[in-house]
Amino acid sequence: MGMDRKEKAVKELAAFKKASGWSQDRLAKELGVHDQTVGGWLRGIYKPSLLALPIIEAFLERARRME
Repeated sequence: MGMDRKEKAVKELAAFKKASGWSQDRLAKELGVHDQTVGGWLRGIYKPSLLALPIIEAFLERARRME
């Protein structure tokens, strides 16, 4: 089975962070979450909540349009 939405969102977020040079703190502020939350997602400690997932997906959609 393929990646679920949460795994896909985190993978894209990690790729965005690497490509953009954004800090974990900047990503956290943009997403409205704590920087340790972003760190936990990126390290695979836990997945985004169902509340955070649409926020991440909307951010990634905006980021794709800015490329």
